[in-house]
Order: sequence, then C-alpha cells, then structure tokens
Amino acid sequence: MDDNAEAAIALQVKLERSASYVDRSLQLQTTEEHDVMEIDDISSDDTGSESDSDSSSGSESEKEEGRFFYPAPEALGTVKAPQVGMKFPTLEDAHEYYNTYALQTGFVVVRGRNYKRQRFQLDCNRNRKVKLVEDLNLKRKRKKNVIEKTNCQAKIIVKLIKGEWVIAAVQNEHNHPLSPSRSFTRFLTSQKHMSPEERSFSRVLQQSRVPPGEILKILRRMSAFFRELPSKEKQALILQSAEQWRKANLDVEKTLNHFEELQLQDPCFFYTVQKDEDGMLRSIFWTDARSRMDYEIFGDFVSFDTTFSTNRHNMPFVPITGMNNRGRTIVLGCALLQDRKAETYKWMLQTFLQEMGGGQMPKSVITSQDEAMSKAIAEVMPQARHRFCRWNGKAQEKMAAFVAARGNMKAELDILVDNSLTETEFEQGWSALIQRHDASENEYLQLLWEMRKIWAPVYFMQDFFPFVVSARGSQGAFSLFKENVLPKDKIENLIEKYEEMQDKIKKTDEEDALEAATEPSCFSLQPIERHASRVYTRQIFLKVQKELLHSTAFKVQEIERGALYRLDKASNYENPEYDRDSFEVSVESGVTDTYTCQCAKFARDGILCCHVFRLFTQFGIDEIPEKYIVARWTDGFREE
Repeated sequence: MDDNAEAAIALQVKLERSASYVDRSLQLQTTEEHDVMEIDDISSDDTGSESDSDSSSGSESEKEEGRFFYPAPEALGTVKAPQVGMKFPTLEDAHEYYNTYALQTGFVVVRGRNYKRQRFQLDCNRNRKVKLVEDLNLKRKRKKNVIEKTNCQAKIIVKLIKGEWVIAAVQNEHNHPLSPSRSFTRFLTSQKHMSPEERSFSRVLQQSRVPPGEILKILRRMSAFFRELPSKEKQALILQSAEQWRKANLDVEKTLNHFEELQLQDPCFFYTVQKDEDGMLRSIFWTDARSRMDYEIFGDFVSFDTTFSTNRHNMPFVPITGMNNRGRTIVLGCALLQDRKAETYKWMLQTFLQEMGGGQMPKSVITSQDEAMSKAIAEVMPQARHRFCRWNGKAQEKMAAFVAARGNMKAELDILVDNSLTETEFEQGWSALIQRHDASENEYLQLLWEMRKIWAPVYFMQDFFPFVVSARGSQGAFSLFKENVLPKDKIENLIEKYEEMQDKIKKTDEEDALEAATEPSCFSLQPIERHASRVYTRQIFLKVQKELLHSTAFKVQEIERGALYRLDKASNYENPEYDRDSFEVSVESGVTDTYTCQCAKFARDGILCCHVFRLFTQFGIDEIPEKYIVARWTDGFREE
C-alpha cells in the first residue's frame, strides 16, 4: 500500500471518528424539547417554575440557553437594548427578541403578568423577593444552588396595538450583577477566528439548536482530530463532517432523496423547498396531481393542523386536508417547517395557493389554535373565513382542575357551547355561568371569552364548515392524521403515513364508485327519501337519511300563519345535533319558498335539517327543492 492510500485511509478514519463524536455529543440535544409560546400557553401560574428552577453548575444564562431558549444564528451578538416603541409581528417574536437580549446581556427572562391577552410583561427571573430554601434531603449526592431573588425590577411590557406587539414600557436597570453566559461569550469571540468552513458547520449546529458551548466543544474535538492535516484537507473534512452530520441527524436529506424517487415513479408528484440566504434548507411543501385536482374541485374548505412535530429538532409537521363530495377527508398536501413563526406559515400558505390552484382562495379555513398561523392567514388569505377548532388537548388540561372543583361547571359549559343558537344566547349564558361558579378570575376562561368569536360554533352558524365540529366536539377535519400519526414522530414515519393515507383514500374512492352503482336501502316509503337517494352521493345521502329519520320525532306548531313554525320534539333520539326541545323555522313565500331554520344546518353543512324536512312532510313536498341541493354533494360534481 502506497503512502497516498494510507493517508486516505487515515483521513477517512478521522472523519468517521469526528462524525461519530458529533453524533454522540448532540444526541441529548436533538431529543430535547424547546419552548414554543402557543396561543393557549398563557397562564402565569407556571412562571415560578422557571424562576425558581435550580442550577447545579454554570451561569443562569447558560442554563437558559440549554433548557429554554436558543437564539437564531443571525441574531447572535447583534441585539440592541429594548426601547419603547419597538414593534414585533407576534408575541413569540417579542419574547424571542428579549430572550436573545437577556442571553447576550447576562440574565434570564420569565413571563410575568398578562392582561386579557392584550398586554404581557417579561421580567428578569430575580424579580421576586428572596426565598429561604433549605435542602434537608441528606441522601442527595449533590446540593442544589437556589437562584437568589433580589426583587429586580428589570422588565419590558408589550401591548397588542393594531395587530402588532409594541414595547410600551422598559426598565433596563438590574439590582444585581449580570453574568453573560461564558460559553456564549467565548462563542462570539471564537467566531472571529473561524474559517469559512468552520462557520458553515457551526451554522448547521446553531440551526439545530445546539448551545454555543457544545458547538465549541465539537469544533475543538474536531480540531484535535485534524491537527496534523494540511489546511485545505482539514477544511474539506470539516465541510464533509457538516454534511455527514446533517444527513445523519436531520433526516431532511433522506426525505428529499425519497421525494426525488417519488418524482421518478410519479412525474405528477411535486415538492418545493424554502432555503435561507446561505442555501440551507428551512421548510418543505409537497403534494401530488390528485391532490391538486381535488383542491381545484373541493378547495372551498381547507384545514391546517399545526399540532404535530418531528421528534428530532421539534420541526412542525402540517397536514393540509379538505373534504370531497362524499364527505370524506382528503389530503391536499403537507409541509415540514423550520418553526412556528408567522413568516414561516406565510411561506407555506403562499406556496400552497401558488402550487395548488394558481392562487385559488378557499372560502373557509379551520386551524388548530395558533396565533402566528392566524396572523399568516389574515395576510395571505384575507377573503377566507377563518376559525379555530373548538377545543384542543391543552385547553382541556388548562381548565380541568379548575372546573372539576366547581361541581357540574364542565357539563354546563359544554351544554352552553353545544346548544347556543344565537350570539346573544351564548354571551348571556356565558356571563351567567361565570358568575354562578365564581370563575371571573380564571385566566384561561378570560382568554376563551376574549377569543370567542374565532372558536365558538355560534359565531359560524352562517359559514360553510361541513361536518367539522359536531355538538360533541369531534374534529372530523383533523381526525385522519390524529388517528395515524403520533404528536411527535420521525420524519420517515410522517412521510410513510402520508403515502399510506393517499393509497387508502384512492382505494376508498374506488370502493365508493362501485357502491354508487347499487341501490341504497330506505327506512321509509316517503318519496322524498327516494329522491334524496338519487340526488346525493351515497355517504351524503346517509347523512340526509338520518335527518329524515330524526324529522319523525317532531310535531309542528304554527306560530304565524304561513310564515313561522315551531318544531317541538315529541320523542327523543340518539345523538341529536342540538340537545334542545324546540326549533323555529321561518318560511318566506316566493316563486320557490325559502325555509330558514334556527339551527342553520343548511348554511353550515350544505344539507337540510330534520326540522325543515318535518315541514316538507307537513306540506306534502315530495322532492328536495333544487335550491337546497348543493352540487358539491352530488355524484356529478367531480365530472362537471
């Protein structure tokens, strides 16, 4: 073996050892959870957990950078002191700015008081009075050091003004010594002496939320491995290490390779990526020809679920779904994002509109609770009617203990939300419920009240959100992925589930097409039921058939001759959409009569309710009037 071959083998061994070290060093970092301020994470009750957390070694800033926050690479060393009037697109951006400033300056931020979701206070974590804490557990192997409280008044107050978060008050003076993170300071200093290749590698690690101190350890270890190499070979190996680490730890490269293979198998498969100024990948959006065609036909209603993320690096995974003419959930596309900021969501929404339908705008959009997503939709889809899903898991957690201590408050709250037919009824009922249970000081209930017009069903009675939120709070638009994907999952599993679901949807469509050639069963001899079976797709007919069946449970009372009728429930039935005993239906005479029910099912779902069907029986109407047949729910709609 010649000298060149031996040198090549030696270089490869060094590279493998270096990459292995990087992998081992970062294994704990890559699985760590990072703070994301969500719209429902506003309780001030948990701020003390950050303030009073213990530290066994290193400065408070070092602990903060490792556990709670890590700044964007471009922000390192460049953040200026806060000033009154500084503006931020979202509360998360304001929090990130102050966290970066704190890390750079030498203190730690905790969330302080907030007022009705319009004003937030961010404090130094020494702002409370001194607490005397003794560790009496003699069995512990190491003592805990308690962060000293000095009643420090350093803080900023941000207010929501005209859609932006503005710094309204600043107190920059601390009453205690500041201690910038030693590793952070060393990192800023070391950047001046890094080669371009080392900076590139450090940027890969920064974007993966590796703390500065750990980056320096990795670079020092790599430098020790490469000490005897010529400069050019050393830099080349650093770049190779960066590339090898990126492929091994982010899984994004594997995803892109898989997408390229899918494109070879199916030229209609499409994906696009977002990169930063250095050419590094930030986000991915993908879809296929079938989804594009479905959006062109059924793009009036779209849902975005932002509750999923990858188990490594906490990258948000966003399935985008809709509903076809059979009332079945369809996948329109997916996105894997760098973060949950408004600007990232804007890129996703703009890409979605551009690639799916040449800018075709949906009429109705439902999302999980996410302030940044709400802001992005307002900018990119201003004509769309946007709402949050009714409940989420965190909402239940926030209120569980509070309402459990107040008897039947939870049941009363559900009844109020499920059964209110008018805004006045809901708002008066809410006030009475809060007063009855002495709940006016509960922050989460205050937040729900302030945000009621973007989540409560009663405010969307006249908007087309088909079969999405039933009276029992089921979320049909989100159920497809929630039943098949973990809240935190591997990227490869997410892609695999996406492909499985697309195959399943295709197979179900084929089965539905075969079923359409058969005659459905009818429960009655009424002509209107036979007519409905011929008009609608099978799955929508089954929904209409249920309304026809439920109509037999009501009797009719005429309130105003030929104009207003009350439908009184004469017998109970399972799973009523609204658990109440009477409904009013108004009738406006014309060339074709117009029937308007309090429950507004036709506006919401595009099919008539049992109350109107009961009037049809009373009046001897044997066919559904054409004006009440929504073409979207018919077999011929896709072909048209």
